[in-house]
Amino acid sequence: MELACHESNLQFLSIGKKISMKNKQILLFMVAFLFVLFAGVGYAEEPVIVIAHPGVAQGQIASGDLNEIFLGKKKTWENGEKLVPAMLESGACHESFVKTFVKKTASQFSTFWKQAIFTGQGIPPKTIKSEAEMVSFVASTPGAIGYISSSTAHEGVKVLEIK
Repeated sequence: MELACHESNLQFLSIGKKISMKNKQILLFMVAFLFVLFAGVGYAEEPVIVIAHPGVAQGQIASGDLNEIFLGKKKTWENGEKLVPAMLESGACHESFVKTFVKKTASQFSTFWKQAIFTGQGIPPKTIKSEAEMVSFVASTPGAIGYISSSTAHEGVKVLEIK
């Protein structure tokens, strides 16, 4: 009987260790899953393309020019035509574009324009709610420039090569 009790205790301890090990495995899996989920967010970004009205003469644009255009410092195309910049209101595409070409976070970019408006030092780019609306606006507005995700349909606009 004493042997049976010890076997029972051993069996109980063994199950306890299996549960404990299983809980560790579940916890490890959850931590790994969350790491992949959040670490992968930056890597899953879709490429951004710069689009312009089809009548724009340029086929290329320097990344430094994009910075100047979207910070209100450059106002005309190389041929003197008035630039009409448009920006997305928010989203991953907006954040990626601003980070890559304007060299600011979306929050810093927003703050920059709020201060410029408050001090009378500039007018921000036209704000567009969706990528489809961006394509429509750029296609129908002479001198317009904007950006969208590469997978967004972009018939009727010119895709500018970034140099």
